[in-house]
Amino acid sequence: MPENSITVSENFRRTVNSFYKNSKKKNSNNIPNYNIHLDKVIEATSKRLTFNHSYKSNDQPVCRFLNSCIKNAPKKYKVIAEVTQQIKELLYWKVNDNYKNVYPDHFFQNESFVEIIGPSGLLICPNIRVGFLLLGKDVLYPSHNHEALELYNIISGYSLWQINDEKFAKKSPGDEIFHDLWMPHSMKTEEQPVLALFSWSGAIFKEAVPII
Repeated sequence: MPENSITVSENFRRTVNSFYKNSKKKNSNNIPNYNIHLDKVIEATSKRLTFNHSYKSNDQPVCRFLNSCIKNAPKKYKVIAEVTQQIKELLYWKVNDNYKNVYPDHFFQNESFVEIIGPSGLLICPNIRVGFLLLGKDVLYPSHNHEALELYNIISGYSLWQINDEKFAKKSPGDEIFHDLWMPHSMKTEEQPVLALFSWSGAIFKEAVPII
């Protein structure tokens, strides 16, 4: 790993901690689990975390869109875009094994996520996960759910998001989407790739499962 790996990893931790603190100040979400989740993420990222020396970088096909997503992030996300640019060469992008033999190949060419903070992340944390979801152009992420509490913040790109059986709603940079316990949700992109910051708390060791 590059000599500055620990430094840029700590920069990421401090940046997301500040980001989530600002989110809490700006938002008045009355969902109890939303506030519980945000408090856990803020607390966990408020202190220095152990650097994972066994963490190895790995790319997925959708990583071809990462540079453009970073470049197209709006000015209000300049700090997150800059720290993502610094850390991108270290990241281990992966796909959820629960989706294999269920979703089409087009999905795996255009979806991946990376755990940067978490039990197996670049920075080790036992009770939360923080990282990015990257979606390519014109891809459907079919309905799925998980026991963990999940918060998405759109950093770059426009997309459509669905909760339960509601109509898809357009989401843009600056929007956040909270998924409560086992809440079915789906998303799709059109002409733009999407980069979203995600955080998990609760049952973080159980990956999402497709709803068939």
